[in-house]
Amino acid sequence: MKLKNHQESHLRVFSTLTSLILFIVFFLYPQETLAHVKWFVSSELQPPETFVPYSFDEPMVRAWIGIAVFLILTSIFLDSRLPSLPIVDSKTRHDVIEIVRILTGMSLLLTAYDGKLIAPHLAAQDSIGMFFVFLEAVIGLMLIANRFLFIAAILLLVLLVGVLIQFNPISALEYINVTGIALFILFNNMPTEASKERFKPYSVAALRIFTGISLVTLGLSEKIIGASLGQEFLRVHQWNFMQAMGLDFFTDRLFVLSAGMMEVVFGTILILGTVTRLNTLVLSLFLLASNLVFLYVGMKEAALMELVGHMPIIASALILIVLGYGQRLKIPNIFKKTNDAKPAEVNG
Repeated sequence: MKLKNHQESHLRVFSTLTSLILFIVFFLYPQETLAHVKWFVSSELQPPETFVPYSFDEPMVRAWIGIAVFLILTSIFLDSRLPSLPIVDSKTRHDVIEIVRILTGMSLLLTAYDGKLIAPHLAAQDSIGMFFVFLEAVIGLMLIANRFLFIAAILLLVLLVGVLIQFNPISALEYINVTGIALFILFNNMPTEASKERFKPYSVAALRIFTGISLVTLGLSEKIIGASLGQEFLRVHQWNFMQAMGLDFFTDRLFVLSAGMMEVVFGTILILGTVTRLNTLVLSLFLLASNLVFLYVGMKEAALMELVGHMPIIASALILIVLGYGQRLKIPNIFKKTNDAKPAEVNG
């Protein structure tokens, strides 16, 4: 009886804290973060003369740094107190991995058909670029057909090198989540059972960490350091719903800062490996909302672009929600002795 009451007490605390965190996140996490700004605004846009970059001396910047640190520390505090979810059965694991393979393959194939590399705004240049577009299409077909997955994963890593060659290191970092997907597929399809047994436990953690790095980079490049792009997005799409709620002090400049900081927070939490399922669930809800907003305002082409571009992210989210987050590379575990750490979660 005491054990049952103790468990119920923990669940009530968990429910209250979760509700509080979700409320904070939904209130502070502007919907502009849902959209990849560079998909809809040219990265070559020159900032207007009135544009003022963010400075650490600004109170709102300091306030957001404080909020970010609070949310990250809260995720660490909650992580050891959340109830452990049961591991899904083998059939569900298999089905989720199949969905990941198909969604990633479809995204690559459709993006290649449009002459782009990985992302809707990365148009291939010259004959080298077209080679990588052809490679992208081949990888997509291999993933959809469920053939030569080990080779497809290696080629996917080569494709990201192609993005680096064609564009710049920032573009490669923005979509380095593709590396996580490639490693997930690679580690789950090693050529020998011994190598698979060795690397498979790290597959989910690799997916989680590289997805987090991608989110942090996007938050910085599109909305904090590249704040002019985010503000131009708002000028065109007018998604600053805070002012519509009567909060006139919530300028577009503050809105973009809020979006960028929250994207950095969510990415950092993924990298740390704390409250991963809750973190990913909230991100997934916003990904869904992003498409719904575009459909609501009648921008069907933009909604389709979002859907195709987000397919790999949706695939990653499915893995992190259903399969876990890879305990072996989870930051809190580096402070534990090896024999005290929790066993790695099943990674497929």
